Amino acid sequence: MQNILAPFWERFGLSAFAAGNYDRAEGYFRKLERKDPNSMSVLRNLGLILMAKGDAEGAEAYLLREEKLYGKSFHRHAALADIAYARGRRREAEKRYRLALGEAESASGGSAEALRPLIDMRLAICGDEKSFASSRESMKVFAEAQKLKADGEAEKAVETFLRSAALDPSNWPALNNAGIIYLENLGKPEEALKLFERAFEASRNIHAARNIEVAKRKLGKAGVR
Repeated sequence: MQNILAPFWERFGLSAFAAGNYDRAEGYFRKLERKDPNSMSVLRNLGLILMAKGDAEGAEAYLLREEKLYGKSFHRHAALADIAYARGRRREAEKRYRLALGEAESASGGSAEALRPLIDMRLAICGDEKSFASSRESMKVFAEAQKLKADGEAEKAVETFLRSAALDPSNWPALNNAGIIYLENLGKPEEALKLFERAFEASRNIHAARNIEVAKRKLGKAGVR
């Protein structure tokens, strides 16, 4: 029965992840992990999910295991660079980002070419101590914004997420989260759309792309053109 359900669990887990429902996504991939703990999909997606939930240490363990079993690649270098960046390991992050850019996927016409601007932005931040210090402050402010959101302080949370984004131009999740609050809590789809578009421009992330479409649909229903 589990073999029959596995493709559905993976699909549901990926859908939940794309929707930003990380606890639900983790639940489905934990089911898959019990079935096949060394699956590339399990290792990669649990790593990305834990990273999204703020567990950088746990995420790193899964992604390093994936790299050990399946070898180096653009996506593994980039994900591990993001983790090193989140954990304050500036030189390691810089090294991993450079390795990611050395992979064929990131070359002109490659499948990951669209991700180069974000990686270039991160490299510039890692190469400058003052900018990197500002990115650490951005993370602290981001955590404050998360708490404000959890406490129901929607407007203050938006202001704080935007302050976090201003401290680190590569911090597209801050823009995305502020947009979600505008969309879901404050009923301002126009403001949300602007932030989702900024987040997507910086990241080319599927979450931001999906949110752009959601905001556009809400604007259409409201008769806004």
